[in-house]
Amino acid sequence: MKKFLISLMVLLAVNMPVFASETLFKGSVLYTVESARKLAFEGLALKLDKEKIKPYLIDENNEENRAAIKNNVQPEGRYIMSFSMAKGMVKGYVVVYADKPQYAYYYTTSGYLVCVDVDNKSQEGVYPFKIGKYNAVTGNLIAIGLYVSEDEQYAYTKNGKLKAHWVGDTGYNAKGKPIAKRSVVNEIPAD
Repeated sequence: MKKFLISLMVLLAVNMPVFASETLFKGSVLYTVESARKLAFEGLALKLDKEKIKPYLIDENNEENRAAIKNNVQPEGRYIMSFSMAKGMVKGYVVVYADKPQYAYYYTTSGYLVCVDVDNKSQEGVYPFKIGKYNAVTGNLIAIGLYVSEDEQYAYTKNGKLKAHWVGDTGYNAKGKPIAKRSVVNEIPAD
């Protein structure tokens, strides 16, 4: 019996890396990169109706929005934060209007719409939900994020390639290797 227990412990110890390589990430349910990808793209519109974003192609409040970011204040009726994407080549700000919280409009600092996030989340705090990012000019899908919990997200390219699996502030590749860090700011402090 003693030999059996020792053999079992050695077998488990030797095979432990095999179990770990089947990386499962837990939200409210367990997801693999593949199962999360399937859910992310299920029922997702690959093209956004450009008529919905036409009124937002140029930000009428560009100067006020840039001043709000500079002065760390939030204008009434909208939430604003700065962003940087394409490895810092495109910088600007995001506007989420109180009366259209399912849309996030990404503007260059000059006030031209670059892309739009569409949030299909039906209820606050209910997971999973997905957000599609669309090109403002073509309306084509750029990327998608599947949020499986408050602190966990899968980010995919439009072709379904995993960009990162975020757990907290760390992004992992499909093999579970850390590839990125991020800092999330929830709100710009008011005066």
